[in-house]
Amino acid sequence: MMGRAILLLVVGGLLAACSSFTPSRSFTRTAYPDMFSALDSSPDGTEGTIKSTGETFRIKSTHVNETRLCRLVEIKGSKTFFGESFCKAKGGEWR
Repeated sequence: MMGRAILLLVVGGLLAACSSFTPSRSFTRTAYPDMFSALDSSPDGTEGTIKSTGETFRIKSTHVNETRLCRLVEIKGSKTFFGESFCKAKGGEWR
């Protein structure tokens, strides 16, 4: 029991440390027009380049429910790799 608690603390600490290195950005249609265009109408698997940063993006998956449409996007740079989830309500903007 005590071993599990210690393991949970160690894993939690590692996750907290990793999350502090995650790039923090504000994605907007103005700053990333090609990616947002792909989010609007391209199928899963679509790849492109973010011209302003040189990073590449790939739409990994799409999830839909009654109120929202969400897409998971993988973004890769020369030294970075992360996933970002974009969601919107019907008729709304990606957030």
